[in-house]
Amino acid sequence: MKKFITILLIMLMALSVINAETEVRFILSDVDQHSEILIGFCPTYLLLGLGVDFHFIDDNNRSEFQFLVGGGYTQKRLFVDPYTEQPGYHSPTVNGKTYDGTGITYDTVEGDFMIRYDQGFLDDLLTLRTSIEMKYEMNLNSHKKDKFPPLNSYLNGADSHASTLFPDVAGSNSHFLGTALALRLTYDAMDDTIFTNDGILAYVEAKYAPLFLNNWLDGSANYYSLTANAVFSKTLYTYSTENYDWFSIVLIDRVNANWTDGSVPVFAQEPVSLGRKVRGYNTLSYGTQFSAVNNLDIRFAGPGIGIASIKPRINVFFDMGIGAGNYFNSTSRPDKGYNFLSSVGAQFTVTFFDFIDLGYQIAYLFTGEKMTDPGSRFVTTFTFFLDF
Repeated sequence: MKKFITILLIMLMALSVINAETEVRFILSDVDQHSEILIGFCPTYLLLGLGVDFHFIDDNNRSEFQFLVGGGYTQKRLFVDPYTEQPGYHSPTVNGKTYDGTGITYDTVEGDFMIRYDQGFLDDLLTLRTSIEMKYEMNLNSHKKDKFPPLNSYLNGADSHASTLFPDVAGSNSHFLGTALALRLTYDAMDDTIFTNDGILAYVEAKYAPLFLNNWLDGSANYYSLTANAVFSKTLYTYSTENYDWFSIVLIDRVNANWTDGSVPVFAQEPVSLGRKVRGYNTLSYGTQFSAVNNLDIRFAGPGIGIASIKPRINVFFDMGIGAGNYFNSTSRPDKGYNFLSSVGAQFTVTFFDFIDLGYQIAYLFTGEKMTDPGSRFVTTFTFFLDF
């Protein structure tokens, strides 16, 4: 792997010398936070890097190598009981203290290194991306020791299936190092100005993480994931003057379907769990092999605060989704053979460069429950991203 990276870097350096049109740009790809640090408003993880643009096929189709490096300190919270393999969680007693059962909660020091190659076709209407994604994790007991029990209180029980359910979390202070290979084809006919959105943006992606690339340290992984995602948008109304955009109403709908199977690590469950994709529920809750969701938004965008790429928004949403198959890494199925989640609500946010959406979310849950608010129908949370 080191030889491959070295050769690739040398090739890029040579290309930048030969091709006078080569451009280098900064990329901020992802931001994450720890919910126990400043209630999640302080970024504690960054994924960023450089993109090297050039024209491999012709001048009308973009070619780009991306080199991304990420690192930080985040929190994971799991909502499958390690003893029953059912949604929910076990409340352990450690040294005479019984904890309140807010999920298996622990902290993670993580690092990422990604190499991507994007190639455009048909005047960049289509983009084919190939990528290598490497991840390192060190899993730690939560720094809130009085609030959350240690990891091994779940992992070392005689009847616990936790080491199978969460293969990358082999024990307290465990280490994971692995690599996934991915291929994505994107269709981009979207005109997005933050103030208005019109068109279609869709992609299909296949990701594979074989055991021989994911079994170096304590934890392991061996999984594949198939995703289809499409976003449709239409601007319904705008009010603008000659020099300023004042108000817009945009209708946006997203359809997402995913099948993930194998020995799936926690970090790979996060983006595909049904509770992550239906707003109002917990990330990493209701995680089954298959999930399909529809997210409908009516977005009301107000005037910027003197900067065109920063705008306040109100997003009224209606989400519904279904999960089927076994819960990840188990032989257990939902009681009815499937999970159905549905919610309605509103997000009050300020959008920064169409990437970060800081704000507050109110949701009403028609079915299921938010695991950290059992029994509550109305739930609230702070938001960081709109996700689509």
